[in-house]
Amino acid sequence: MKLIERIQLLFHRKQCQRINLEFPTAWEEMDEKDFEEVCKLLVTPRPREETLFLAFCKLAHIRPDNPKIYPNIPKGLAPYIVNGQAHFIGHSVIAEGCRQISFILDGTGFPPAPFPHVDRKLYGLSFEKFYEADSLIMRSVVENDEGYLKEAAKILTGGAKRKLVPWERKALLIWWNGLKMYLKEQYPHVFQDGENITDKTQGQILLDLLSTMNDQKPQENERILKTDVHAVLHELNLIYYNAKQRLSAKDAGRGTR
Repeated sequence: MKLIERIQLLFHRKQCQRINLEFPTAWEEMDEKDFEEVCKLLVTPRPREETLFLAFCKLAHIRPDNPKIYPNIPKGLAPYIVNGQAHFIGHSVIAEGCRQISFILDGTGFPPAPFPHVDRKLYGLSFEKFYEADSLIMRSVVENDEGYLKEAAKILTGGAKRKLVPWERKALLIWWNGLKMYLKEQYPHVFQDGENITDKTQGQILLDLLSTMNDQKPQENERILKTDVHAVLHELNLIYYNAKQRLSAKDAGRGTR
């Protein structure tokens, strides 16, 4: 969270008063309600400046007041309601606040999960469900078909979520992008290797991943699929890391001959 404070003298009616405006300046700092409010704004196409202004008012918990009821508004200020009271806030303060929340249009981050009882990092979800949901979400983007998002949400929520309103579809994509960024940071060898495969279907990639872990025992595949996604990714990351280390050592040995 950041505070806009030093540069703003806010006026409550005729009395000079300094207040703080607190708001998230990254996706990670948002709570569930903040995330919902922003996604509801983002689903409606608007000019950039308008989107940022409306989002800032939501996140800072202020709202514009009617200027017509204030006959003598100081130059460079505008009336707003803050905590149920009328204040005059400088245009420069609003502009700075909008600049600080521009990440909602320009940046990738890791907000809360858009569905109740779904862990933001997917702890408790099986590898099978993660892989199915990821495949559906990627397909929705490639084919521009939002129907796949509904199926992904159904998997992630254990069937509790069968329909998505527009803001939930937007939130699912934003959250999933942040989740994949987080997973790539945690398990870099898994996702680097996977991203190099471009000519295989999702089903073929899954079989390759399972064969890497099942020690040539296909009967183990079902157990692996039902295992927590983080446990599987951790093991895969270790397998790929060790394989790279062995390859590097082998290459080094050749170079010393």
